[in-house]
This record gives sequence, structure tokens and C-alpha cells, in this order.
Amino acid sequence: MRRIIFFFIFLFVWAQAAGAQSIITIELHTNGNALWIMEKQLPLINQTDINDWEEFLQAEQNGSRQEINDFMKRIDWFLLSAEKFSGRNMNAEKFNISYDIARTPSSSYGLIRYSFEWRNFSQSKSGKIIIGDTFSEGMLLSKDNVFIIKIPDGYDVEKASPNFDKRDGNRLIWDGTMYRNFGKGEPGIILSRNESGSSWLILAVILILLAGAGYIVAIKKRSKDIKTDNNAVPENPVLEDLKYEEKIMQFLIRSGGQASQSDIIKEIGLSKSRVSTILSQMKEKGQIIKIKNGSGNLIRIAKK
Repeated sequence: MRRIIFFFIFLFVWAQAAGAQSIITIELHTNGNALWIMEKQLPLINQTDINDWEEFLQAEQNGSRQEINDFMKRIDWFLLSAEKFSGRNMNAEKFNISYDIARTPSSSYGLIRYSFEWRNFSQSKSGKIIIGDTFSEGMLLSKDNVFIIKIPDGYDVEKASPNFDKRDGNRLIWDGTMYRNFGKGEPGIILSRNESGSSWLILAVILILLAGAGYIVAIKKRSKDIKTDNNAVPENPVLEDLKYEEKIMQFLIRSGGQASQSDIIKEIGLSKSRVSTILSQMKEKGQIIKIKNGSGNLIRIAKK
């Protein structure tokens, strides 16, 4: 109870304090949802204010369940009004209230942040994001109010009514410099994809695909070259056969002067027909003799 009373005392002080500032930030998501953050900044004038606020933070840095429920009820009213105005179904979730302190070299501020996620806040048509039909009531910015809409990466403003006072990267800022009054459906914004960013993305995808295709082609070519090398006809068949004749003779010598043709095939690693051709050449030269041995042949070194 003491904490709640203390909290409302501070709210009363805030309402009367000169220089108190309110900032409403809407972070748009490409799926149509939006994160709302409403922040109230109270200048802490002296050390007593700072000490009182720090005492409050030590008690609890988040809103109570009752405070969050009250917050939800107020937002529900806005959602019902927005649904009626836009003709679209909406809901809100992820409600939160938090308290903090901000310090600068010259001053300190007490902070209250209200936040929630507004589902189906914006609508998408033909790849464009359209905002405005949820603002069913007009709004007046005081000199201490700032309204910010943060647009998604890859999008740019095609149209804004009224136009924002300034822009900081993806943040469109209305601070009352040019416009303080907002009518129904305002601010109304149409966002379209940033063509420059899209072009770079498309180019990057194309380069990746080309690199992948080149890699696949290179692998297939290498595989084909290896296969071709394995089955290729030797550039000089005579020299190639002489090399294998020498291998066969060495094998016969190691085998005691004779070996079966099937063993020679296993040792040399060539096809049956190729080994048979080489053995026939060796027989014609008088290097070996073939002896029929069952279903196979016995190869023996010819005596000189």
C-alpha cells in the first residue's frame, strides 16, 4: 500500500513539474504488429527528489499486477475504438510497466515506461505497409510531447500525413515543430520497400547462386576428368603394355616362376580382357607359356 501511495504522489508531482516530457515510440514490424513504448520523464530537481526516487526503485522496479491490469483496461478501450474505425480485428499483449532513473552530467530523470504489443496494428497491401486506420481519434502534441514511429529496415517513406518534423535513421519524429494537431487517421504513412536495398539483396543472392553453380560445374568437370583418366586409352599403348609385361614377369618370379592367370589379374589390377591381351603378346614373344589348368590357365616363365 505504501508503495502505491508513494507512486501516485510522484505522478501528481510529475503532472505539475515543468519540463516533464512524454515520449511515445511505435516500433513497426513487417508482420503487421507493433511494439508501443510510452515513456514519461520527470526531472529530479534536487538531491531529495533523487533520493526519494531511488527509494521507490529499491522497493520495486516493475508495476504491480493491479497497475498492469488498469493499464490493460485503458488500452482495451483504444483497441475497441480502432477496430470500429478500421474494420479490422486487433488485440494487445505483453503488457509491462517499469521504472528507472536516467542520469546525465548535469541532471537526473525519473522514468516510467509503459509498453505492450499491438497485434494487427498496420496493414500490408501490394508489398507496402500502411499505417493510420488505427488512429481513430485526433491527438494534440503539447510542447513536452514527442511522437516517434520506427519503421522496419529495408523500407522507406512513400507518403506521410502530416509530414514528420525530423528523421533520425529509421525513426520518424513528430515533436510539434511544424505540426501539433493530428486528425482522425493521422499520422497516416505508406511505406514501400527501399529499392536500393532490395537491389543489393537481389544482387547478393544472384552472386551466391552463380558461385554455387560454378562450384557444382567445377566438381562435375573434375569428376568427369577423373573418370575419363581412369578409362582413357593410353597415349602410347606399346609402352604401356611393356610396363605391364614387366610387372607380370616380376610377379611370376616372386611366385616361383608360375602363377594362375586369375592371380595375375588380381595383382595387376586390369580387366580380364586387357590382361589376356598382354599375356598373348608375351607368349608370342616367347616370354611365357600358357598351360590349360581346369577352367583357367597357368602362366609359366618360358625357359630360354
